[in-house]
Amino acid sequence: MAINPNQLAVTKIYPGNYTNVLRYWHDTKSVQYNNENGYPETLTNQPVGGPVGVVFRPGWIAQQAVGYVDLSYQPLGTNNQLEYYTTPYASGGASNKEFTNGTVIIPSPDYHKDVRADITTGITVPSGAYVYRVGLRVDGGDVVSSGVAGGSATPTLGLGPALGVGLSTTPTASGFYATIVGSNSRIENGSFNSTNAWSSSTMHRVTADSTYSLATVRNLGGVAASGLAQASGVYDPRAGAGKLAGKDKALAICEVCWLVPDQPPKRSDLALQPGGIVESSVYTSTTPA
Repeated sequence: MAINPNQLAVTKIYPGNYTNVLRYWHDTKSVQYNNENGYPETLTNQPVGGPVGVVFRPGWIAQQAVGYVDLSYQPLGTNNQLEYYTTPYASGGASNKEFTNGTVIIPSPDYHKDVRADITTGITVPSGAYVYRVGLRVDGGDVVSSGVAGGSATPTLGLGPALGVGLSTTPTASGFYATIVGSNSRIENGSFNSTNAWSSSTMHRVTADSTYSLATVRNLGGVAASGLAQASGVYDPRAGAGKLAGKDKALAICEVCWLVPDQPPKRSDLALQPGGIVESSVYTSTTPA
């Protein structure tokens, strides 16, 4: 097919023209405003300061959430970003338990957290979204399953919406996981993987707000029970010998990407003349003849 020569004159928007990162961090507040009919309304639990999305194509907004789970130290009720926790994950026991599951922390864009705190309730994908990518990376150090009761020689970390029958790394409309599978009882630093769905039939169609979490997983096995279940845990073998600096901790970097339908255009999106009623006496008029 020949290229339309006029195509070369069309203005194109390249990714470098976007000045905001696709930040998921946000706060929630009640917002009072006057609606289109001039009546006051209050919207509760409204996102403020984010999430930041990009118009992927007209009518659709792409959003990305990136957070982390500390695989070196137990949170023990505190969720300050990369804090020096006092109790490491280990090979088992009442206090030195291994990591089995955790909530993703979304870091605040602020260096100091007293103004805008980290989001510690995980990655929540809104109802009506279409999840098309789940990504996972281990960064900062190896994690192992050695010495863990029932530990696997191929420890596996998984990021997804829920554990159970039917949810695996195969993209489906019901949801899917991204997993990292180790070997020799170890998941090496720098290991990563992602699961991607670029078809409306395999994107996760979110019908109710869904929280994506990290867990050690195993395959349920069998056709009737295909899916993922909770597995025995892993830990950072360095953490027990001393407190690791934030950059040296073993972190699971978690990513979830989705699309949400944009709102239809408003009156303000039209190029009306200042009067707002008569567009042009030459081209178009909304004034009765």
